[in-house]
Amino acid sequence: MKKPDGLKISNSSYIDLSDYARETAVFIARLLAPTSIHAAQVTWFHFLLMLGAAICLHQGTMTTMALAALLIALKNLFDAVDGSLARLQNRPSRVGRFLDSNLDFIGNLALFLAIPGLSFETRVAGFLAFIFQGSIYNHYAVRYRSVHGGDNTSRVTESGDSPYHYDNPAALRVLFVLYQIFYSWQDKAVAVLDRFVAGKTAPPPDSKFMELSGVLGPGFQYLAIIFFLVLGIPRAIPDTFIFIFGIYTVTLLLTRG
Repeated sequence: MKKPDGLKISNSSYIDLSDYARETAVFIARLLAPTSIHAAQVTWFHFLLMLGAAICLHQGTMTTMALAALLIALKNLFDAVDGSLARLQNRPSRVGRFLDSNLDFIGNLALFLAIPGLSFETRVAGFLAFIFQGSIYNHYAVRYRSVHGGDNTSRVTESGDSPYHYDNPAALRVLFVLYQIFYSWQDKAVAVLDRFVAGKTAPPPDSKFMELSGVLGPGFQYLAIIFFLVLGIPRAIPDTFIFIFGIYTVTLLLTRG
């Protein structure tokens, strides 16, 4: 049996612009692997980091915005640690998969709602653009890994079942229901968009497309948010995802054709 390396996919043929924290995350995960700490605990930890970032952002001072930027950078790092730790400990989990996604949804929503000086509608629109672009990235990343021997904890079409005996069935049911509320509409919309631009028989994305799609991944998105927080202009965050990233998303999808 191949020794786990903590990576989502070994010997990747492309550079994932959203996964730049992976090497550091694997290093931390290797330190944690022999301990009693498990992936779910790390997931809750990076969720609390995001809530802390939202609280700091809402204060609206240069100092608290800089602190929010630091907390988001740490959140992004430990968001990669939990999956790496699960793989190193040979303990993949469907409960962990849905817990991670659901807490990310809630944490990211809290962050956008905390942006000061904007209307509620603008903050929500920015969040929806942000989260949908991340779902586009995830859709293609999951498809790519499925045909290249990568991590298969996530699926293109999700279900509430689990092949792992240690997954708590009750927790899995609750988390899957929440996942359906938060993400099922996004998964279906992305699948429809891909069929529209690439056709029903389109092959999985190639490595070049995956490199381009990395701009839509959470890691790269967080870099944009950190950039505006460091500059002290958080009001630019929603419009950046609605318009600049939105135009990029449309252009990227058109290349699938």
